Amino acid sequence: MKRRFSYTLAASTLVEMLIVIIVSGILFIALFDGVNLVRRYTNRLNKTLAAGNSLLDSYQQLDHLFLSCDSVIGGPESFCFYKSGERLVLVEHRDSLLVCTRSIGVDTLFREVEEIRIVPVRDIPVPVDCLGVRFRSRGKLYYFEFGRARDPQNEWRQEALSVENQFKKEEYDDME
Repeated sequence: MKRRFSYTLAASTLVEMLIVIIVSGILFIALFDGVNLVRRYTNRLNKTLAAGNSLLDSYQQLDHLFLSCDSVIGGPESFCFYKSGERLVLVEHRDSLLVCTRSIGVDTLFREVEEIRIVPVRDIPVPVDCLGVRFRSRGKLYYFEFGRARDPQNEWRQEALSVENQFKKEEYDDME
């Protein structure tokens, strides 16, 4: 005699299937909300980095102008940079902007400029030795000094000497 086997397949009911679909839909929505949060956060970080890079670029442009030119002639609101007797660049303080005008175009260096301080060459009011710019960026107040009197190599040398002296002092303190 042969035995008959009956197989029963387990199936899900309609209610169970609907619950699985609803739960997976909720998880899918939560996943996209998390992705959207990450996207907004990275956009905000990118804007902050871009603003910092723009500030650094503006600083380097003005610093390079002072270091590469022969003379700077300035008034209360504008400065002409000369190299080999030719006008290289005109930098103007317009409203709250510091604007650089070259032969290739106009570029905004700093926004929200509050004050420009000029240090003249040996008490002669027209030639400019140093320029100080106070401005706001991203809610913070900054003050940068640019000029020919500032010597970056000497500043670096002084900083290196102070660090060396600090280590020497720590060495001598350990010996005692």
